[in-house]
Amino acid sequence: MRGAGALVVLLISLAAAVAGALLAIWLRLPGGMIVGGMLGTAASSVTLGGTSVPAPLRTAIFVGVGMTIGMLVTREMLATLRSAILPAILSAVLLIAAGILVTLVLRLLDLAPAGDTLATSPGALSVLGAAALDHGVGAPIVVLFHILRIVLILLTLPLLVRLLPEPRQAGRPPAPLPREAVVDE
Repeated sequence: MRGAGALVVLLISLAAAVAGALLAIWLRLPGGMIVGGMLGTAASSVTLGGTSVPAPLRTAIFVGVGMTIGMLVTREMLATLRSAILPAILSAVLLIAAGILVTLVLRLLDLAPAGDTLATSPGALSVLGAAALDHGVGAPIVVLFHILRIVLILLTLPLLVRLLPEPRQAGRPPAPLPREAVVDE
């Protein structure tokens, strides 16, 4: 679609994205702005037929996402980095390895979707979705994987955290397990 028709579809898609984002925020859905915006736009696209976002606008949006994430880095954050760098590196390496393992299993089972490596990589939905779109490797699938991951994390993590022992503080013995977690012999 080109010309005025494409512009109208683009503007309707923008309105649908805003409406979806606001609804998702109101419903307190995980990743409300991004998930709601995507769902609103998808509904518009399925209903009206899709169009593509012009490259300069897409670039501006990606720069905006990068800027938003970059603005989260503060001096205070950098000051705490020293004590968190080793656990952060270990966590990243283990998560990346797990993602690669899942990709390998999906490929061996002949279940790997387009963009499988980005879909199974740890990271933010917006960043990996944008990377998949930028590289042309199955952005909707990558986003779906990450939406499901985020929803499952939010639903299961509070329950699973209760089973974990408290983290040790320097010079303190570990906290005892909660009574519910202790199995009688």
